[in-house]
Amino acid sequence: MKKIFWRLCFIGCFFAALAVPARAEVIATYWQTEKSQHFIVYYQEAPSGFISELISKAEAYYNSIVEELGYRRFDFWSWDNRAKIYLYKNIDDFRSDTQRSAWTGAVVSVTSRTIKTFLGQQYFFDSLLPHEMTHIIFREFIGTKVRLPLWIDEGVASSQEKTYLRARMQTARDLINTNQYIKLDEFSQLSDAGANNMSPNAFYAQAASLIVFLIQAQGKDSFLDFSRYLRDGVDWKSALLKAYRFSSLEDLEGAWKEYMLR
Repeated sequence: MKKIFWRLCFIGCFFAALAVPARAEVIATYWQTEKSQHFIVYYQEAPSGFISELISKAEAYYNSIVEELGYRRFDFWSWDNRAKIYLYKNIDDFRSDTQRSAWTGAVVSVTSRTIKTFLGQQYFFDSLLPHEMTHIIFREFIGTKVRLPLWIDEGVASSQEKTYLRARMQTARDLINTNQYIKLDEFSQLSDAGANNMSPNAFYAQAASLIVFLIQAQGKDSFLDFSRYLRDGVDWKSALLKAYRFSSLEDLEGAWKEYMLR
């Protein structure tokens, strides 16, 4: 249940950020700051060593994400353009300032490169942080107004949560082996991770495995081409087929299944 809860949190906070950008600043009177090459961390209270660990992991994730997506030569967040992480001391302060629902674990804004979150979350370092960072990096590159199927946005972000990727890949293999996956043309129409009798865990497994296939099997240069086509206004399906040289979504689906079962 906890993993399902977090997946739903990610969907809610990310798409809320695309529809109504979160305020870049916060209503609070007490903030300390720590800075690194790509981040400014604003915090109220934190356990000893937590902020240094946060900065270390955020920098490491930044480097791994831009490398994995093929964006290495685009230095998004250096110095004057650094991303901001607001770390509230508890969920009550977070909810008071952001006016978000009780189930929301973070609020992101692509336009202001901002993540707002709070202490005490079990999956913060391993899941929430890289997931939200990837959402911002990907959308900052392609644009916030580009319309995409849910599986692309969430698959890209979920593929960077390294702690859970092995389990997701195995779940996707099981879905294929038991013929319980959803065909790609139908999968691309889903706007909710729990739609069409598919569990959120199954949705995220299939979505993440498709992105892993596109990046690892087909190459990050092709993913960069895909991202550029999206940025330049090509619709997602045409961009996907053009970048990866598939004749149809059915052909792409077949190559994905072959890759997963090899």
